[in-house]
Amino acid sequence: MTVASGAIGLLLAVVVCALLHVMVMAFAGRALGVALDELSFGLGPRLLRLGKLSIRLLPIGGAVRFKTAGDTMPADDADIHPQHLEAQPLWAQLIIGASGFLALIALACALLGGMAGVQALTGGFANIISGALSPLHTAQALLARVDGAAQGLPFSTLLGLTAATTAALNLLPLPGANGGYLLGALGKSAGLGKHWPASVTQILLLAYVALAASWLVAVVVYLNNGV
Repeated sequence: MTVASGAIGLLLAVVVCALLHVMVMAFAGRALGVALDELSFGLGPRLLRLGKLSIRLLPIGGAVRFKTAGDTMPADDADIHPQHLEAQPLWAQLIIGASGFLALIALACALLGGMAGVQALTGGFANIISGALSPLHTAQALLARVDGAAQGLPFSTLLGLTAATTAALNLLPLPGANGGYLLGALGKSAGLGKHWPASVTQILLLAYVALAASWLVAVVVYLNNGV
């Protein structure tokens, strides 16, 4: 592959993983009787809305927003609509929250081989955290590896590695990630919500923003050095 075709292949792999992640979550939610509020493809400003489908500027992510009691009424058990997410049993909420990254793990294992897919997933955790902690050194080496992989690997292998890394990112126990949602659902079911300080959620949200900002700095530095 050339540099240009490698970059296109990597972007396509990211887009495929984002689409798979949100579409499987949306399908799982609807199959279990939860009303869908919005399905977004991409990040950033909305370019187009067709019913419940939103197309956003950057094709590198997505989100699924289900109807919740907080959207229209107090979160009182007697007032929750049967199609709200909170009205579902815990097992259904966990299936919905886990379905997206499980689909990515399955894709990674199918394309890379079972054990190699699991190893790519565990390696993804380490790379995401270590790169964020060292954006000017460790992240630069990791980005160089990604660059080389995008140019030298078949698309199927590149897609499998991207799926494993995307699954690892979504498994992080942070607000906005599937891991954070799953922990929140388990905590509410155990009655721990009332004992969870709002400041802790704010700290975790800041950690998520800091992780994203660190990687953004790393990418900008890497691209600048490559010019």
